[in-house]
Parts: sequence; C-alpha cells; structure tokens
Amino acid sequence: MASRRRHVDHGINEVNVTPLADVTTILILVFLVTMPALLWNGIQVSAENAGPGATIETPPPPSDELLIVTVATDGITVNREAVSLAQLGAVLERELAARKDKTVLVVPRGPVRLSDVVTVLDIAKASGAEGLSLVNTQGQA
Repeated sequence: MASRRRHVDHGINEVNVTPLADVTTILILVFLVTMPALLWNGIQVSAENAGPGATIETPPPPSDELLIVTVATDGITVNREAVSLAQLGAVLERELAARKDKTVLVVPRGPVRLSDVVTVLDIAKASGAEGLSLVNTQGQA
C-alpha cells in the first residue's frame, strides 16, 4: 500500500505590508499638499529692478501720512517718538487702526543687527501692517 502523506498547510507567515504602504503614501500626499499652506505666513518681497547706483524717482507722500519705524543702535522710534521693543506692537496697532494706508516703512539707521530689523518687521506684520517697506538709507547715519 502506498504511504499516504498528509499535506499540512501552515498558512502564510509573511506580513502584508500593502495596507501600510497605502496609508503611508496617502499621508505623504496629504502633507505635501497642506504644508505649503500651513507654513506660508511670511512677508512677500517685491524687489525693484534697480542696480546699486540707480535711484527711483517717485515723489514721497507728505511725512505725516507715513508710518516710519526707525531702528537704530540706541533704540526704536515710531514717527520720531522713542518706543521700547515691548511697546512697539501696541503702538503700531494703535497707529495702523487710525490709518487707511496700512503700510509701515522700516528704516535701519547706522550699524544695526539684522535680527533687530527682522524682529521689527515681524512685529509690524503681526500688528496689522498690510505693506512693509525696508528703506535703504545708504550713506546716512
């Protein structure tokens, strides 16, 4: 008599990674689509096409219409009034609320640190400024 062998099926002993790969792919796609929208809270920069020696001929508006923040080594001024960095946000909010034109001109004077200027730009943007201008006062102290 022929010996009978019993065929035993032990099942599949491998992990099915297809669902894991599908979920991972979907999460990557969701992050790729949503991250640029979540991270964009910066300041749009529009550089003029002017060389180092070029000048832009535009008549300035009267100085009482401008909101000028000056960053110097000895402190910060808003329209020639001294303001501390802690008070700057509240002062700018108050000034911008009273104006139609919500543009702030930031003027660094003398050898100031870039981080101080960027901090002032950030505070101005958070205070409601719709437009920011960084004024180059080359040759002035």
